[in-house]
Amino acid sequence: MSARHTLTAFVLAVFAAALTGSSTCRATIIEVPADQPTIQAGIGAAATGDTVLVAPDTYSETIDFLGKSIVVGSHYLTTGDPAYTELTIIDGGGTQGPLASFTSGEDSLSMLVGMTLQHGLASQGGAVFCSGGSPRISDCVIFSNDALDGGGGIYAAGADLIIENCHLEDNSAVGASGGGIHMTAGSSRITGCVFAGNSAHWVGGAMLLWESSPVITDNVIDANSSSGNYAGGIYSRDCSAVIARNVFSNNTADGIGGGLFY
Repeated sequence: MSARHTLTAFVLAVFAAALTGSSTCRATIIEVPADQPTIQAGIGAAATGDTVLVAPDTYSETIDFLGKSIVVGSHYLTTGDPAYTELTIIDGGGTQGPLASFTSGEDSLSMLVGMTLQHGLASQGGAVFCSGGSPRISDCVIFSNDALDGGGGIYAAGADLIIENCHLEDNSAVGASGGGIHMTAGSSRITGCVFAGNSAHWVGGAMLLWESSPVITDNVIDANSSSGNYAGGIYSRDCSAVIARNVFSNNTADGIGGGLFY
């Protein structure tokens, strides 16, 4: 079974458990907008083990998981159909961001699944900002977000973030590094993702890894760029990273290490 199908089966099992109440404490399905008008209102109403199920639409808001072990996702959760990922959008309109925040010790049962996050703008992490904890982001599209400092798509500091089967495209660190992802400290895991067309002003068009120990496997890293001296693809500095079975193609830097500088 592929990694994607394995994850889909896991996510659907989590949802089924919530739907049937097979956990010790019966979980609740909170539908947006049927039960709560916004995604953040759904998160606010949720308790441990609950699922916030988001209907297809474009939502102009930012969300914070508030430290809760909950699932927030599109109808991909119920169907396994990736079309719902493209139809269920958090849009920052080029002025709001981070679009999703994990800053209160969220664990691996804090899950964002099957959503598109686009047009976010922030100092760090245009789409996602994560400080500490180990939340999971899976089967999401992170598209055309900007950071003035680092992490156009995702900024992770001291976190053990899990990123699986996501597509990060056209994100930019307009004033610094890590167009797709900026990662400092922590032991995050990134697997089965596509990084395409991301850019950085300094280094690491796709990723900047700094003083961390991530595991980065089975990703496609294509057509990312850096305007600085190093690494259109991945820039790794003072790390004990595992980087294996990734495909690098068409990445460029205004210096050396178009694909990887380690």
